[in-house]
Amino acid sequence: MEYTLYYRNYLRYCNYNCSYCPFAKGRVNDVLIQKEKKYLDKFVNYIKHSKNKFRLFFAPRGELLIHEIYRQKFIELSHMDNVIEIVIQTNLSSSLNWLELVNKEKIILWTTYHPNQVELDKFFSQILNLVEYNIKFTIGIVGVKDNFENIKRMSRMLNTLKLKKPYFWINAYKDEKNYYSKDEIEFLTLNDPLFYINLENHISKNLYCKTGNTVFFVEFNGNIHRCWKDKVKRGNLYKSELKDISKEEKCIKEQCTCFIGYSNLESLKLDGKYKTSVLGRMI
Repeated sequence: MEYTLYYRNYLRYCNYNCSYCPFAKGRVNDVLIQKEKKYLDKFVNYIKHSKNKFRLFFAPRGELLIHEIYRQKFIELSHMDNVIEIVIQTNLSSSLNWLELVNKEKIILWTTYHPNQVELDKFFSQILNLVEYNIKFTIGIVGVKDNFENIKRMSRMLNTLKLKKPYFWINAYKDEKNYYSKDEIEFLTLNDPLFYINLENHISKNLYCKTGNTVFFVEFNGNIHRCWKDKVKRGNLYKSELKDISKEEKCIKEQCTCFIGYSNLESLKLDGKYKTSVLGRMI
């Protein structure tokens, strides 16, 4: 059987200090790193010995690739026969030389550009490194108005690459009602042709979703939830068989607002939009 697992790690720490992010206020030390390693080792060992096939998405509490333990485990996972795809969200702030050792057919980096944390030229130099390593990747940015000029600059720079332009996605800012004018929506859609999908808060109540059936959200301790918004414990990865807790069911939430959630709504049929990888957000 094939399953998609979203893994949420133990450590709460990021090397960036974005004001809106709770993980920017986290801390790190050797004790916490060892706890993180213990949980990660157990998860990777489970994947290694499972008879199921997996697509894996690492949804970090901060930035993970600054830690050697994660870089080494991604190398290991990428060479497992039962792992189809591995996606990790990253700010690209760490060294990328470990990518020389991965199975490049399986790794996708969901990269995020934070203009208030890193200069565009420095971020783009890492993009050029990904191109050199022949790694699949997308680039994302939050669509707040302060970022519009950086969106223009990023699009221009991506057009200079001597390959198919990587997908540049823009996360719609939806905390403020009617935040965008019609012209601003047109501008953002020009840069991200699928912006209209993210701009909407998708009605999900009573609609079938892959979560809870073939897709699960797994905490660092193995506790399983249907999705990232569902707080009900469905079982534990190390004590339960996924086939025993898997069932097709309708969503009980009114709306789904985040890509890692609504991308699993069957009614949206996003595999027709993200043809290379829905999980990796690649068109």
